[in-house]
Parts: sequence; C-alpha cells; structure tokens
Amino acid sequence: MRTAAPLLPVLALALALAGCGQQPGPPASHASPTSSNDPRFQPLAAYDMAESDSRTVGTARWTLAKECMVRLGFGGLRNLDIDPLPAWPRRPAGTGVVQLALYASDDLRYGVQDPEQAARYGYQAARADHERRYPEKNWTLSEYLALTGQFVGEDPTSVHGHRIPRRGCLGEADRAIYGANPQDRKDPVLDLQTKSIQQGRLSPVWKEADRAWSACMRKAGYRYASPRDAEMGEDRRRQELEDRLNGASRDADEPSALEKRTATADARCKQRTGYVRTVHAIDVRIQNQLIARHRATLEARRRWNDDAARKADEILDDHS
Repeated sequence: MRTAAPLLPVLALALALAGCGQQPGPPASHASPTSSNDPRFQPLAAYDMAESDSRTVGTARWTLAKECMVRLGFGGLRNLDIDPLPAWPRRPAGTGVVQLALYASDDLRYGVQDPEQAARYGYQAARADHERRYPEKNWTLSEYLALTGQFVGEDPTSVHGHRIPRRGCLGEADRAIYGANPQDRKDPVLDLQTKSIQQGRLSPVWKEADRAWSACMRKAGYRYASPRDAEMGEDRRRQELEDRLNGASRDADEPSALEKRTATADARCKQRTGYVRTVHAIDVRIQNQLIARHRATLEARRRWNDDAARKADEILDDHS
C-alpha cells in the first residue's frame, strides 16, 4: 500500500538555473485494509510491496548508501542515523535550483475526507505525514550529488577524486537490491491505479457523485465542479498571491486559512453526500477488471518486489 510519499519530482533548468525538482514509497503505520468497504482498500495494492518489506528495503538502501558515501570520502557519514529512515535528499537551497515535490497517499486517493484533518492541514496532509515519518536532513551540495547523482549544469560529477556512481550512492544501493534502478522500470501497479481512477471519473455514477458534492459545496459558498478542482484551487491560489502582494505574511510551507476552510468544507460535503463510498466502489470494480487483464504483468512485479525484499534481508544480515 502506498502512503504519503513524494510523487513525480522534476529537476529542470531554466533561465538563471531556476528549476523544478521519488523516494520509493514509504510504509504506513497501520496494516493494509482488507475490507472492500474500507475506502483505503485497493485491490491493486496486493501486487505492491508489503509494508514490512518496504521498511526492510529502505533500511538496506541507506545501509549500502552510507558505505558508498564513506568510500567516496564522506567519512563523517559513517555513523549516519537511519532510524527513522531519512527523507529522500533535497538539493540545498541557494545552489541555483529549486526542487518541488508532489505528495500522494492511498489514504487520500479520493481527496480529503476527515474535516478535522482538513482543518489542520488543508490539502497538505500527505506532505505533513511524510515529513513526520521521514525527517529531513540538510545535505551539502557535494553530499546531495553523491547520494543522488542528480546533476544540473556544471555540477561536478566527482567528489574527493572519486567518480559519483550512476544515480548516486542511493542508486547504486538500489541496483544491489533490485538488480536495476526502480525509476528505470515502468511500475504496473502505479500505472493501473492511475488508469482505474481516470476511467472511474468517466463513469456516469462518478459524475453524479461529483454533481452532488458540488451542490453541497455551493451551499457552503464554494463553486467547484469536482473535488479535484477544489484541491487545485486556482481561484484560491490567485487570492493567496494577491494577499501576499498586499503585504500579508504567512509561512509558505503551511496551508493558508482559506485553504483550510475550503478543505474542511470539501471533507464535510464528501461525508454528507456519501461521495467516497460511491467512487470507491467504482474504483474497486475497475481495479479488479484491470487485474484480470494484466495479471501476468502484475505477478511479475510482485515477484520482482519479493526478490528485492529477500535481497535486502540478506544485505542486512551481512551487516548485522
């Protein structure tokens, strides 16, 4: 089951090297739901890496990455604490590139659902959950490049006289665990999860659920055709930008009061209209259909994950 994790990071170069910039999915703190009535239940999750295996792989990845970093001359990282596992490295500020990450969680597949959570985090609960589980570490540029191998412009490709491995020390660790870098392989689970929700949104029943939710939101003073529109909130972003230009100050990493109010209304309307129950049933049905059509590919993915988990266990046994 995929929980709060950075999704689709982009690293790009533009004008004065201003850019936009995946950690493999982290485990959840709860057991995967097994009841089809639970909105967190996703049939395709049966082919994803188990939570305990994900933790094992993450620990093995960072164990090997630490060794690699020491080999490259970063002796101070020999005793790097990897419990809890660090967040995926972010390029340090002030180095000409801005990294952006989108966060996704199966628990929020249909958007915000808990009014209390929405009142606290707005639409950023996935990010907040990830940051609680995976502490950020401030890396130097040399450390970041050595760990990730994500070079921009004239970034050095060697450190302390040693060439940085392809995709950095973390990439080297992944190849030792998986036999290849996961980023280089298409993930059929993620691909089919995306197809399922895209197909589901075309369903007349899903569209009717959107209309019922939208009518509820209008009564609360918001005009959005669907929960996706509310989460994107282009009108809200314009208002927030205008407020900043007019001198309003707030932490840019925290949701605005307007975002929190919108998300709270969104969650309440989902509850009042039975939105999540309706769209989840459609999603589950489509996922089961996709599984039937792609079972061989999904089984191969599950075997690949199982092999990686066994290899990670062996690595940790060797380092114990």
